[in-house]
Amino acid sequence: MMKVFLVDDEIAIRETLRNIFPWEAQGFQLVGEAPDGEMALPMIRDLNPDILLTDIRMPFMDGMALCAEIKRLMPWVGVIILSGYDDFSYAQQAISLGVREYLLKPITAKELGAVLSRVAGQIEAERRERENAASLRQRVASGNQFLKEKLLASLFTDEGDRFEDEILLQQMRAMGVNLAASCYVVIDIAYPLKDEARAAARAALASLAEATGGSVFTCGMAQGTRALVLGDNERDVEERAYSFASSAAQLPELKDCEGLLLSIGETVSDYYDIRRAMQSARHLRHMAARRGEGRRIIGVGELNDRPASLNNLDLSPLYEKLQYAAAGEIDTILAEYTDSLGPGADGLSLAMGYLRVAALIAAQRIVQEAGADPMALDEGLIAEVMRAEGAAGLEAVKALLRKAIECRDRSGRGAGETPVGKARIYLSRCYSNPNLMLQDVAGEVGMSQSHFSTVFAQETGITFTQYLTALRLGKARELLTATAMRSSEIAFAVGYNDAHYFSYLFKKHTGYTPSEYRKSKKNQPGTHENQ
Repeated sequence: MMKVFLVDDEIAIRETLRNIFPWEAQGFQLVGEAPDGEMALPMIRDLNPDILLTDIRMPFMDGMALCAEIKRLMPWVGVIILSGYDDFSYAQQAISLGVREYLLKPITAKELGAVLSRVAGQIEAERRERENAASLRQRVASGNQFLKEKLLASLFTDEGDRFEDEILLQQMRAMGVNLAASCYVVIDIAYPLKDEARAAARAALASLAEATGGSVFTCGMAQGTRALVLGDNERDVEERAYSFASSAAQLPELKDCEGLLLSIGETVSDYYDIRRAMQSARHLRHMAARRGEGRRIIGVGELNDRPASLNNLDLSPLYEKLQYAAAGEIDTILAEYTDSLGPGADGLSLAMGYLRVAALIAAQRIVQEAGADPMALDEGLIAEVMRAEGAAGLEAVKALLRKAIECRDRSGRGAGETPVGKARIYLSRCYSNPNLMLQDVAGEVGMSQSHFSTVFAQETGITFTQYLTALRLGKARELLTATAMRSSEIAFAVGYNDAHYFSYLFKKHTGYTPSEYRKSKKNQPGTHENQ
């Protein structure tokens, strides 16, 4: 089933396209949507769609800029442009960016189906062609394609000199392959497959490399495949390497492979240092194998201890504030939290109903991520938290949280230990910024976007987009339950400029519109929603 991602700043257009077309019945899956290119780009990285359906004129990042980024980082994605008649002058530029089709608004279900089917057919035909070509290279013992792989494989040997490498560069150039670049990265892709399954995996990786248009080259090795990634600078080549690795790990031939490991070596700026880049990638694979790393994609410097996966765990805004806080910050954080719940009966009494549950969740998660059993928390203290009211209850909550933070600190997993830890601190402070993007957070922790996106997803068990959405909607649920703010005000308060898009996301994740959710909670004082 082909995965489709939709980008359009008009909520009416998105709703129409979402509802008029029988997506799954026609063999398509609408995996996500966004109101502008900036918001869409990290989501597209996360969801890895086959087809992008995008408007041209949008705020922040328009359709042309989005297409340019997709062509650079994910050239295998098929792009369909949505446009009005006055946008048709963009056609020539769109063609240069690899756009497959134009759809003129207004769009009917029949038109959409016809265009999607054509693009899907093109993508499938190209995949078959590339797979057949890659498979042929595995079988044919002569000819240019086979020779190219053999020549490339000679770069991945431990021995060689500049003279030999210069000859190899000239030979590749004579065959139409230009290996000259400003930076290089080698990816060591190990997969314990045999015979036909191994051949299919090699063919699929070669096909994916061909789709990059000359920025990635692969060759089969005894234990898998090695890929050479070319880029214009360190950040660019890292982006390309992690984008390629993420897509490779999702190939049908590899995604269910037990023991798959993609090791991304160090970046080198000299063609004659490619062997060193290969050796670092291979060394990283051996290190990861010895340590029993559970990750599928790993880069240099990522072998430090990491918190346990957060998969299937709720994201509570209070937890986000406390996760890396010091014990001395508890009073301030709790004051801010209770203030955000609005005035209750005698100030604290109504808020305590929400606070005690949120605090218990936060304490359990802090302890769990420290590597301890959440059941190890003092049962008597937990009982006091759930029983006490007013000031006594608040003191019990503080005592419980201090215990959890002490446990975390003893484990050595305090604030700022890893880039993902720093990112989560940053997100807990800045989630309400509607212009907050993945690239902002990646820059804050000193990583490229693709590198950060991959590491974040592997360490937390969820994608950056899922994390930020859950964080924002968790706060929105609190505000809907405990304040009289309008839905549009809450949308802005949690980081959404588009109130319609906020309402759509809220219903998608909770099953309720914001107003329905508020009504459902009116007769439930003293509770805290943790959907």
